[in-house]
Amino acid sequence: MSLAAKSSLFPTAERSDHNVEWSNCVRRALLVIPRVYVGVILFISDLGKLTRDNPFADEMLQFLRGVATRRASAPYLHFVQLIVIPHASLFSYLIMTGEAFAALSLLTGTLTRVGAAVAGFVFLNYMLSHGRMLWSPDSEDAALVIITVVLFLGRAGRAWGIDSYLAKRWPNSPLW
Repeated sequence: MSLAAKSSLFPTAERSDHNVEWSNCVRRALLVIPRVYVGVILFISDLGKLTRDNPFADEMLQFLRGVATRRASAPYLHFVQLIVIPHASLFSYLIMTGEAFAALSLLTGTLTRVGAAVAGFVFLNYMLSHGRMLWSPDSEDAALVIITVVLFLGRAGRAWGIDSYLAKRWPNSPLW
């Protein structure tokens, strides 16, 4: 690969275009793999919640009652006990709707930044409910939070997604 080709792949301060975004430093096509991966995880998770025999709210309540035994942080535990548990039915629908929206968004590449933000929020709550932090080596939810941040910052829907067409029409929108 020639030096000129390498410099177009990796922008530096020496180049003349001073308005280089982080998302242009790595080929967006590489972000398609984690985008679809997270979308499939969310789709399968949501499908399992929708097709089970007992309502998801019942299973969620049973899980949340064990949050205290999993060393959840005091503020999160307080939030769960005072807000989520009394409104478990509402929160179960919010979780299923959020997972479905994020899954469709990431799989189709439509409103990917919004979908990645929603997915990141969902995975952050899953991580906190298990009493983990971002630096926990045994937390797969922490890894998924980081992946969604990368998808958000990298504008992953602009590669092989509907966002690429939307970005041509409305290039200054922060949504894609």
